Amino acid sequence: MKHFIASTLVILTLTGCSSATTPLRQSAQISEYSGGEIDDSKTSLFWLTERFDSPESSSDDVIFKDNTWYKSYYTWDGDNLREISRTGERLSNSGDLIPFQMTLRFSGTGEAVYQRLRINGKVMPMRKQQIDDVKKQASDLIANGKNQQKQGLELIQGYWEEGVFVTCEGKTFTSIEFKNQLPSLVIERLIDEDHFAAFVGEYKAKKVVVDKMLMLKDGDYECIERPSLQS
Repeated sequence: MKHFIASTLVILTLTGCSSATTPLRQSAQISEYSGGEIDDSKTSLFWLTERFDSPESSSDDVIFKDNTWYKSYYTWDGDNLREISRTGERLSNSGDLIPFQMTLRFSGTGEAVYQRLRINGKVMPMRKQQIDDVKKQASDLIANGKNQQKQGLELIQGYWEEGVFVTCEGKTFTSIEFKNQLPSLVIERLIDEDHFAAFVGEYKAKKVVVDKMLMLKDGDYECIERPSLQS
């Protein structure tokens, strides 16, 4: 990952205002959004592509506190979920991380007409509750993505280096605002050290507004790309 170096100090402030932003890509037919969520058990980054206001595809990258993870790609037909492709690592009975791959395909009525779950190379059956849980995760992603987009929020990733924030797309900012106050130790780390950061926020004039911090890693951490069908 190419690092960018500058000498201007970053301005860290607190703000309570917000404004709408445009989707990542928008035309008369297609719109793309991104966002993220964090809770006590996991951090989720997600992406959504809509055509004529209906989901066409969506993706997520989910990391759990126990170091398990998965990446998913969802295909939609209007509001009907048609296929899920997921890869990741889960814990074995002995506590080791083992790989898994999952594919689900659905009929127009939502019935699972094809299922394949492979855990550590072994094909395993899927219970109905497992399938229902995955379908709910797909629906929640759509709801959360649209909700954050209505608030003018999107997923922003980049690097703090020498007091400057440079996004993964190469945009440079020296002013960062936080809607919610961060602990002083976190702010000191942002100022004094080089870090990769991922957060839900918005671009506003010549500054970045942080709504929710998702990840703060060492500076050699790579930007997270949207999972594709081949991921």
